Amino acid sequence: MIDKTIFYYLLLFANFIINFAFIPLVFEVIQQRYSHNIPYISIFLFMIAQIIFLFVVLYKEYYFHVFIYVVGLLCSCILLFLKKYYDKQNTKVINVIKNETVITTTEEAMNTFMEEE
Repeated sequence: MIDKTIFYYLLLFANFIINFAFIPLVFEVIQQRYSHNIPYISIFLFMIAQIIFLFVVLYKEYYFHVFIYVVGLLCSCILLFLKKYYDKQNTKVINVIKNETVITTTEEAMNTFMEEE
């Protein structure tokens, strides 16, 4: 029979990995300035789960766990704000392209780029 503390530490480590896995994602979104492929529903559901976990660990006074879930909640909040900001910027770029000429091939893109210089 496996001791229950092993399961506890495995679950704690899994939660640690899940929450800290969002840190590289935040940096990637900041670096690429593109977040169109991350759906809003995923961010909201993750935030709801983090808030529920925070209530539980605060109620049970598991203060070490609070740190883990606060990191996940902060990352999801940052992702939400970055998504809103970058989606708005990308929409402006698309509108500018629609108002100008639509480039269909790479040759046309190169010709347009050369003409601008």
